Amino acid sequence: MSELQQFLSADEFTALKNTYKALSDEEISVTCVGLYNHGKSTLLNALIKDYHLKTFKVADKRETTTNKRVVFENIQYVDTPGLNACEKDDAKVLEAIVNSDITLFVHNLNTGEFNQVEMNFLHSAKRYWQNDKDFIQRTVFVLTRIDEAGKYEDIENTKIRMNQQIQDIFACEGNFIPVSAKNYIVGKTEDEDVLIEESRFDDLVITIDNLAEQLKPAIITTKKTRFDSLYNAAHEKLQGIVDSYQQQLDELVIDYKKQENAMKRDIRKTKKTLKRMYQKLEEVE
Repeated sequence: MSELQQFLSADEFTALKNTYKALSDEEISVTCVGLYNHGKSTLLNALIKDYHLKTFKVADKRETTTNKRVVFENIQYVDTPGLNACEKDDAKVLEAIVNSDITLFVHNLNTGEFNQVEMNFLHSAKRYWQNDKDFIQRTVFVLTRIDEAGKYEDIENTKIRMNQQIQDIFACEGNFIPVSAKNYIVGKTEDEDVLIEESRFDDLVITIDNLAEQLKPAIITTKKTRFDSLYNAAHEKLQGIVDSYQQQLDELVIDYKKQENAMKRDIRKTKKTLKRMYQKLEEVE
């Protein structure tokens, strides 16, 4: 496959290589998306059991500018830049979810329902995803920071409003799981079972595991479809290069033939001229 590098762009070659590798991988790709500072990094650290928050950077300022990938227990977790930081970042996030097996859409419950930025992104996801029902089926809407949210009824009411927003876009219901990654991490590090239970984080872990098992046949099919699509695109591009080279070669052959014929005409003309000169010389003698 390395010979293709001279004909494909770096992005095209990397995408083709990664999708080819994914065909034989048993890893499930779980991509985490959401607005900046809504708890994506803390959530991912909790999922990979990094309770010291060192793997995925957690900070008050924007840290994630690329799609960072970490494999843990046969799952490849992907952190993406925060939505609406810039147009280029949003494009990276869209590319990540289109190539993901499962998406975790992280939303800070304390900000209320989806805001306009999140709604715009979901509309974009609907356009980019070939089957928008598949996108919803493979997406878990993770409502973070329930430890700050107040009453259970408030959480449920927010879920109802957000679910209506999803139905308005996709005409089907979403899968919402409220969690507190913060309480879960504290519970794990301080051996506080009550905090772990209240965090409801195990519900998310079970949901991801069940979804991965349930979708495994479809994920395998999707991986093959992705590779076939990229392979066909690369094949079409290479065929275009071959056709272009063949056209140039044909033009060179035609040009060569023209030059060859012109030279033959010149040779015949020169021979005739020489013949006439010899005849005139013989007449003089």
